Amino acid sequence: MKRWRNLLLATGLLALTVQPAMVLAQEEPTVDLMQFIPEQFRADFADLNNDGIPDLGELPPEGVAGIWDDKVGEVTDEGFLAAVGSGYASGDDGSALTGPCKGVVISYDAEGMSVDAMFDAGGPQPLMDIYGRQKMTKSNPLDVDTRGVLVYYGSSQPETFHDHRWFIEAAGVFKDDGGDPNPRDKNRNAGSVDFGDLLPFSFTALVEARGAWVDNWGPTELPEMAADAYPTPNCVGHGWVKFVGPSPFLTPPGILALALVAAGFTGVLFNARPALSWKE
Repeated sequence: MKRWRNLLLATGLLALTVQPAMVLAQEEPTVDLMQFIPEQFRADFADLNNDGIPDLGELPPEGVAGIWDDKVGEVTDEGFLAAVGSGYASGDDGSALTGPCKGVVISYDAEGMSVDAMFDAGGPQPLMDIYGRQKMTKSNPLDVDTRGVLVYYGSSQPETFHDHRWFIEAAGVFKDDGGDPNPRDKNRNAGSVDFGDLLPFSFTALVEARGAWVDNWGPTELPEMAADAYPTPNCVGHGWVKFVGPSPFLTPPGILALALVAAGFTGVLFNARPALSWKE
């Protein structure tokens, strides 16, 4: 008994002496994410937990769905499993985003406190985190709370896409797609995804994600191809997302897809609440 008491005392002493050193060694952000949030929305954010990422006050206003946006998703189990259940293995542990697209993505927990973030400033630089490291790699994935909210602000400037089509998917979890003629020349957007409201249950999984947005494609669904196979301009990206739930154990994408379809999930997340788009 005495030995256990001494062990507990030693553990407590170690925690008291080591913790301050860990705090002192904590990385300092090198980027201010507020620069990527349009000015009209900045008042809705403040860094309440002092992690260098703006915490959420209000969600961006809901927009109008694109003419070709799919708001239904897969209507059969077979269709859902064919779309996301087989998963895919690119063999690439990195991440990339090509084309004129740029912006910021921030994930939050159910209370609106920041979990993780990434940004793309345009140009040849990869997706980055606030510490100056490449983001959405397998070793540095974008963490997403399955009970929380994702907020994003994007731009295609200086390009404006017309008759465009897009898709975004995460293996074993979801696939959204859509598009619009864009007669009003919109080149900015702001949107959110409420995972806690849309997902039927929480889970933990590390999955590959990818997407594309292509100009002048028209109403037909966009196939998955290499960036140089699409008409230009286009934006094509891939990387890694870690969905974080209460369990510490990772669920393989194939098993996760079976559980989601059994719970009645159709694969629609981003199209459930259309992004707000405007011209700037």
